[in-house]
Amino acid sequence: MLKQALALWQKERDRKGTTLHRRLILFFVMVTVTLILAFTLLLSLFGITGSEKTAVVSHLSTEISIISDKISEDFGRVSLGGIAIAEDIAERSDRFFADNGITADALSAHPELIEPLLSEHMQTLISTVNNRYCGGAFILLDATVNPNAENADTSKAGVFLKKTQPTHTSATGVDIHYLRGPAQLARENEIMLLGQWRMEFDVDGQDFFDKVLTTAKENPALALSRLYYWSGRMLLKGNSESGFMLCVPLRSEDGTVFGLCGIEVSDRLFKASYTPEGGNFENIFTVMAPVCESGFCTSQGLIAGNYYLTGNHWDYDLAVTDSHDDFIHLSGGGENYAGKSDSIRLYPGGSPYEGQAWVAAVLMPKDILHNAVKGNSAYFMVTVVVLLLVSIGASVFISKRYLRPVNDALASIHSRAYDEKKDVPYSEINDLLEFLAANDRAHSEEVARLDKENREVRSKFDMAQTHITHLAEEKLPEVDSDSFEMFTQCLRTLTPKERSIFDLYMEGKSAKEILVLADINQNTLKFHNKNIYSKLGVTSRKQLLEYAALMKYHRTEGEK
Repeated sequence: MLKQALALWQKERDRKGTTLHRRLILFFVMVTVTLILAFTLLLSLFGITGSEKTAVVSHLSTEISIISDKISEDFGRVSLGGIAIAEDIAERSDRFFADNGITADALSAHPELIEPLLSEHMQTLISTVNNRYCGGAFILLDATVNPNAENADTSKAGVFLKKTQPTHTSATGVDIHYLRGPAQLARENEIMLLGQWRMEFDVDGQDFFDKVLTTAKENPALALSRLYYWSGRMLLKGNSESGFMLCVPLRSEDGTVFGLCGIEVSDRLFKASYTPEGGNFENIFTVMAPVCESGFCTSQGLIAGNYYLTGNHWDYDLAVTDSHDDFIHLSGGGENYAGKSDSIRLYPGGSPYEGQAWVAAVLMPKDILHNAVKGNSAYFMVTVVVLLLVSIGASVFISKRYLRPVNDALASIHSRAYDEKKDVPYSEINDLLEFLAANDRAHSEEVARLDKENREVRSKFDMAQTHITHLAEEKLPEVDSDSFEMFTQCLRTLTPKERSIFDLYMEGKSAKEILVLADINQNTLKFHNKNIYSKLGVTSRKQLLEYAALMKYHRTEGEK
């Protein structure tokens, strides 16, 4: 039943088609929706979508570009400075060894000469701290002033000068403090000892010392410009502040590697130098670290941020999860971050450390970045949807008002109450009404003419029918009763349509009237006549009318 109902509905819909009102609404909706979507597309092409992705990408790209360039420039300058310091210290040391009649490899056997040797280099270290970009400068000898001590193998003599500098909340000036080295040298140079001061360096468990010295000994032909080394974030034993340390081997004229010197980029200096501009973005920060297999070795890196993560150090690494939407995504320590990164080249070609890659990144928590990127895109989409709904409503309203005169005109046509003099806003409808009125007048005149002709034809037909009836009555005795009986029985073989036409003949209707009453054309009537003649055994319309008249006669006689 449902199938039949659907088929009927489909048939009815196909027959009636779509109303003019629906078509007009659809047209207006299509036009307005197309315009709104085209306008939306243009806004999207120009980046006006309510989304702040373009602004976030631009801001982070600008920040990482500025910061990575600054890091490369600063660390390159520090590296060159460290090489110059190492060359100066090596040259002074060679003169000291010559003046004291020893060689560089014999220094460890003359602990009494260590403090005088360090005193020779104090002005170099002080000048470095005062005039160079650094958090401190140091010299570290492969010797100890107390070779008989229990920890003599890991205790190394040297000097470490720390520089204090203004922070974001302090306006105090730059000052130098003494972190490692003989106290007498600090007093002679009027340098204040830090609370974490120690006489010597404890390098136990801090492999940067052995690594730099071993690499330099294994590559005697390489220049110092290929042998310097940047450590990851490192905290000297007994110290409170970590940092990156540039380590340059000290090599005498005879090729003996007798220690190292270098410059520190402290945690505080890194934060002061590489904190990104936050602008409207919260919790943005810079991280610099060596690259490891899974991502960034942030356990060896430093962080710089305005207040977010200030003073924090990560003891875990960040793994790169993926890179899409113009951002790099990382996770570690139960947190997720995203932002922009750039590789940092710290070593020249031919360096034994050339394969150690470093990276700088400007990041923020992933959820904050997501919210920043999202911006007002939701409001933008709501605005587009509202405009679409309003346009649909306006289309319905406008189409209804536009079609009101048309509907009124159609209603008057259906009721035939139209007036050709009625003023309609559309000239085409006025022309249609005038045309229909003229057609009605012509039709009325034609109907009157046909009615007159019908009356004349009917009069003639009645006269002919009366004549045929009389003729049938006169010839009644001549009709074989068996043939008439067969004629009446054969009437049952007629189809409903053929019987209806036969009945019209019985009523005395003319062929012209039968065409109108049966709603058929002349060829169809001829076809039915042929079938009727064949089934009833008659050969002409005249014989058919004779049998019909005879049937009418018998019917009349029976009623009497």
